Amino acid sequence: MASKQIELTASTRTKHGKGASGRLRKTGRVPGIVYGHGVEPTALDVDALQLYHALHTDAGRNVLIRLEVEGETHLSIVKDLQRHAVRGDVMHVDFQAVSRDQQITAEIPVHLANEEDPRQNGGIINLVLYTVPLRVRPLEVPQEFVLDLAGTEIGDVRRMSDLADQLPEGAEFELEDDVTIVTITAPMSEEELDELAEGAGIEEDQAEPELVAEGDEPAEGGDEAEGGADAEGDGDADE
Repeated sequence: MASKQIELTASTRTKHGKGASGRLRKTGRVPGIVYGHGVEPTALDVDALQLYHALHTDAGRNVLIRLEVEGETHLSIVKDLQRHAVRGDVMHVDFQAVSRDQQITAEIPVHLANEEDPRQNGGIINLVLYTVPLRVRPLEVPQEFVLDLAGTEIGDVRRMSDLADQLPEGAEFELEDDVTIVTITAPMSEEELDELAEGAGIEEDQAEPELVAEGDEPAEGGDEAEGGADAEGDGDADE
């Protein structure tokens, strides 16, 4: 169970808007907000590097954070992240304060075991759900569910019901038991691939695009200006 908690200290902030948030980010801070159990919605900021490390534990986005704000500590989860469109930097973070006794919804990754079994007979593994939604108490959020494919073969299916024995006490899935997680299918024949291509309007003798080798002169009008919009994304999600 992912009961480990990460400590993170936040500072309250009174200045809002794009300009203030941009200046804050240049100092290595990330603007955000905390709301939820036992706390009034409060604008804050956290250290960008500390936030990065908090989000890169084995628990990922499901990490439990002991968020200290002005001397008060709130058990919280990261409810939402806004990232820079190009760099991927976190531009804004929403923390939701939670009660240890009240269930939350978490997306739990699905890990496959013994994948070699269906592949030995030519089976193709199709993972339909990479994560499954779970209602669970914060201190009992599992890091992952392991779906064992031992003994499976072409035509087999694994469903939500196959994960039931890994449910923490009192937790429940937000999907029905018969929802498919994995299917094992046969590889497609050449005829099936041809039919698929025809259905997509692809012809075998379709002309290939002309390639320009590195260093060749570009086509006429090839000196296109780069769309250098910085996409700074200063659209702060402040209230």
